[in-house]
Amino acid sequence: MKITPGLYRSVTTVALPLASLYLMWRSRRQPAYRDYWDERFAWGTYPLRTERPRVWIHAVSVGETNAARPLLEAMLSAWPECDVLLTHMTPTGREAGKKLVRMAPERIHQCYLPYDAPYAVEKFVRQTRPTIGIIMETEVWPNLMQELKRRQIPVVLANARESEKSRAQAEKVIDVMRPAFNAFSAVLAQSDEDRVRLESLGARDVLVTGSVKFDIRPDPSQVAAAKSWLGGLSRPVALFASTRDGEEAMFAEALKHRRDFMHATHVVIVPRHPERFDAVEALLKEAGFTVCRRSTLSGPQDVPADAEVILGDSMGEMSFYCALASFTVMGGSFAPCGSQNVVEPAMAGSPVVVGPSIFNFDRIVREGVVSGGMVQVENAEAALEVLEGWLAAPAERDEAGRKALEFARGCTGATGRMMAVLEKLWTYARKNESRMS
Repeated sequence: MKITPGLYRSVTTVALPLASLYLMWRSRRQPAYRDYWDERFAWGTYPLRTERPRVWIHAVSVGETNAARPLLEAMLSAWPECDVLLTHMTPTGREAGKKLVRMAPERIHQCYLPYDAPYAVEKFVRQTRPTIGIIMETEVWPNLMQELKRRQIPVVLANARESEKSRAQAEKVIDVMRPAFNAFSAVLAQSDEDRVRLESLGARDVLVTGSVKFDIRPDPSQVAAAKSWLGGLSRPVALFASTRDGEEAMFAEALKHRRDFMHATHVVIVPRHPERFDAVEALLKEAGFTVCRRSTLSGPQDVPADAEVILGDSMGEMSFYCALASFTVMGGSFAPCGSQNVVEPAMAGSPVVVGPSIFNFDRIVREGVVSGGMVQVENAEAALEVLEGWLAAPAERDEAGRKALEFARGCTGATGRMMAVLEKLWTYARKNESRMS
């Protein structure tokens, strides 16, 4: 059946109660999904617009929220007259956003973006009254975009990426998605490949600016803490970063047959999602490993002598883990998830091993491999073979780490390029508001 914009509006209105069932299902593993239902369904009041012009930034979850930091810092500095509304869709995104709020608590507000039902998005836009909207990466809601366009509010899709899989899914409902993509005032894509896919879906004025994720500076206090830890650790650290469901089992199976490697390193596994910490610990113990949790350790002196795996069960400490790593295996690339941010460990000088699934960072991984700071492999066994090679040849490992850092530094600069576009739209939006008031 062909999905038209009118049918989509009707379905999203009628089907909205199903979202409550989805939230209850998610809350079985993550109780925070039961919070703030008034915001998700537009039952209450959203942060009302004050006399200040308002920047609205939508960051779905943790990755998008962390990516928003460089842009937010730049806007707070360049536009001292503005306040900011930061919205999310997941509890982990909202929790990560609290750190951004602390940058300027008197100017930054937080809430959930409601589900894309016509009455809900109309109320959200009417009460919050953004001067300009910035949606991070991939979140395109047709009813929301229609409402913003009706009110002549310029919206930018920033740090935009579009995988071939996502493009194919959007193509199935192109009559709904094309007007939504066309409603953006500007689209700032991460790569040429993203630009082509976005344009095929109806996006206009697409400019390739790179990824602001590569402008994220490591947290100095976490880097200092990692250096302190390294002084108390006697073995190199093998980091398995931001692992996704199914990957820990792959790595555990590969590690079981490499006891020499286990005894020669500190293996640190950091799952991507906090609701999986307990399940990953149980999986590792069932595989026969002795596990200790980061949350129980105040320093390297607390690591038990018989601990084979340190489970990274803390949120917001990726700068610490990356600075601790002698070498990194990147999660999300061994499950079909497109990889997590490979530049983050590279920026800490850690050489990176990436699996076969890289659609979120395809160009970056290819260029990182050419630079010599990254290695791409087909499976967990091959990843461990690379780590064993680096363990046996410290000079080669250090050289790969130097190349990774050099490559990561060359990826920066997207924030400045995006701000050049946003400055023009901000000036236009302010003048437009003045004419309409």
